[in-house]
Amino acid sequence: MAVRRRGRRPGRRPAIALKLRRRLALNLCALAVLPAGAAVEESLNFRYYASPHRPGMTLLAALNAATPIRQDGMRFHGYTAWQTSWQFRWWEEADGRCRITANRTRLSAEVTLPRLTTADPAIRQRFEHYLAALKNHEMEHVRIARDAAQRIDRGILALPTMPSCRQLEQTANDLAQRLLREAGNAEREMDQRTGHGAKQGASLLDD
Repeated sequence: MAVRRRGRRPGRRPAIALKLRRRLALNLCALAVLPAGAAVEESLNFRYYASPHRPGMTLLAALNAATPIRQDGMRFHGYTAWQTSWQFRWWEEADGRCRITANRTRLSAEVTLPRLTTADPAIRQRFEHYLAALKNHEMEHVRIARDAAQRIDRGILALPTMPSCRQLEQTANDLAQRLLREAGNAEREMDQRTGHGAKQGASLLDD
């Protein structure tokens, strides 16, 4: 937690928010030495689940049987989970006024996709086309996450001096949480607009 000091002493307030697509959780962590004005630190990983195809199966049936991704009774073939965290330092003047001196924002994203095994070249060709569209859709979720992380980083660094560090901390965290909510809304709107990628080519309904 924050330690408030008087008389031109630097302070720090660790804050981290975990945003998983369709889930939200909060946690706290320790604060390291921060570079002022650093770019968002980003990591992107791809995770694959095995999708065996047997003769006589449609591609849709093979993927539906293999996918571990289920929500609200529905099966999905791709999924993006992402986490954004922010950590900031502040400086408190002798009169109690407080300003941000540095911030570190991190984005970690993981995209889950199928990996098909099949001896059927026609199924393989169709899968490759479908996978490309599915990956493009999931990368739209990554783009929204990246935009949110950048907006959080810029927003916290741009906060003005405030009458107290407590007010500054609250304002910074409220700003970041609001931007996370906006990102979640943007993801839901994008999924609705694209039919979870179906209108972008990620559809096997004619199987």
